Amino acid sequence: MAVSAYKKIIALALVFASVSLFSQANENLEDEVADPKATSSSESTEPKENTEPSLKKEATSTSTTRSATSTSTKESETIANNADLYINSRTAFELKASDDSSQVDYIEYRVNTGDFIKYSSPVTISTEGVSQITYRAVDRAGNIEPSRLLTVVVDNTPPSVLIMPVEPLHITQGANYASKSNTFTFKADDALSGVEKIEYSINESGFETFAADSPLKLEKSGSNLIRYTATDNSGNKSRESSIAVIIDEKAPTVEIIPNVPLVEIDGKTYSKKGNVFTIRAFDGESGIRRVLVKVDGDEEFRPYVDGIVVDAQGEHKIEAKAIDNVGNESELKAISFLVDVNPPQSEIKKISAEPAE
Repeated sequence: MAVSAYKKIIALALVFASVSLFSQANENLEDEVADPKATSSSESTEPKENTEPSLKKEATSTSTTRSATSTSTKESETIANNADLYINSRTAFELKASDDSSQVDYIEYRVNTGDFIKYSSPVTISTEGVSQITYRAVDRAGNIEPSRLLTVVVDNTPPSVLIMPVEPLHITQGANYASKSNTFTFKADDALSGVEKIEYSINESGFETFAADSPLKLEKSGSNLIRYTATDNSGNKSRESSIAVIIDEKAPTVEIIPNVPLVEIDGKTYSKKGNVFTIRAFDGESGIRRVLVKVDGDEEFRPYVDGIVVDAQGEHKIEAKAIDNVGNESELKAISFLVDVNPPQSEIKKISAEPAE
């Protein structure tokens, strides 16, 4: 009896031990399935965080480039507005960690929703758009740092920039003409990181940063060269653009020419009936935009179209002026004259004749 009871006790002990070993093996298998890539430098199972990590944003002055998974458009725009850094694909990030006790074992990171990777060399991100880098350090005692988060906007595309004259330039034979009163501003656009600055240079001067509240003005008469470029918040710089502008300060000239010359009689100027007055204007820079005339005290100037004929009896006055294509106005020219449409009257009368001899 004693031997039989002893055998039963041994059998029960063996069954209990088998169940315990099976349960432990099953737990290890579940850990491996949950984190198949988790390894340590000593080939032991990677320590796990005891609590859920709190993601902390931490700005840094360095950068990144590596393929990343993009988020939805609205979410991406929201994150982009709160980005810690604006970078380009030439930017690289270095990760460092310190531990006062058991020393740092390794640092790991991931980009967006990718798997954690052990850090070994500077991190770069090649895909444009919003990316988030999560990183943490593990010490040799198995303590895991709460994860930290850095949000970046990767922008590899330079901004676009245009020069905007307040008054439209006049183009004559490929040359751009402007008045001295004209001013210039710039318009720059960048879809990802935004425009940081616009720079410009006039003629031989060095580049200056453009201020939106101080429009650019050309002071030198004649030909001027404006060069300009824009830089975005990720450091991408647009190609240098330029425009040549001629400042036209010369007023046009105008003259009134009668088809038949006027005549002076007793200190008065006369025009023959049917005389045609032609207005001629000249401008050697931007060219003539319009010629205006007034006849006999009209209230307003009107556009000159064709020759002017004045046939009415009496005193007359023609006034004319010209305006060029950048707004310079000529001196006012005027001519006054008399028109006599009444023919002279003649008569015949008998005069005394000498008596015949």
